[in-house]
Amino acid sequence: MTTVLLHLQARPAHARPAHARPRPQPAAPARRGRGRPPALTSSERIEQLLVDIRTGATVAEAAAAIGLSRTPVYNLRRNDPLFAAALTQAQAAGRAARRAGGPELQIDQHGTESSYTKRNCSCDACRTAGTRARARRRADSTDTPNFPAAKAA
Repeated sequence: MTTVLLHLQARPAHARPAHARPRPQPAAPARRGRGRPPALTSSERIEQLLVDIRTGATVAEAAAAIGLSRTPVYNLRRNDPLFAAALTQAQAAGRAARRAGGPELQIDQHGTESSYTKRNCSCDACRTAGTRARARRRADSTDTPNFPAAKAA
């Protein structure tokens, strides 16, 4: 038995055959997905965002006011140390503004029922706030225990 070896010319995998027509180059596509430019580049928009946060708005509320979601804000915070420092200061001022504005402006503050239920904080202050709120609801008969009321005999 004889083995026949064929000599093949080495060709890179990406090379096109000689008889193929050149491909037309597409026009520059619109940048999408990961290549999209940052949405928060205007200094006016950034300043408006920080002003809204300083006055007590959350990042999501302030971003919605300028037509964005909160994701570009957090992306800019991650990539720009100056903006990160300004955002941290604005958030601290916003928390102070919400506290000064009364309990209706407070969002999930420590020592409240929402901190006890949403954050699962089990410190004494949060547990006490949760217990008081639950007792208040039960007294108003808008909250019932998990067992049926005993029938009057």
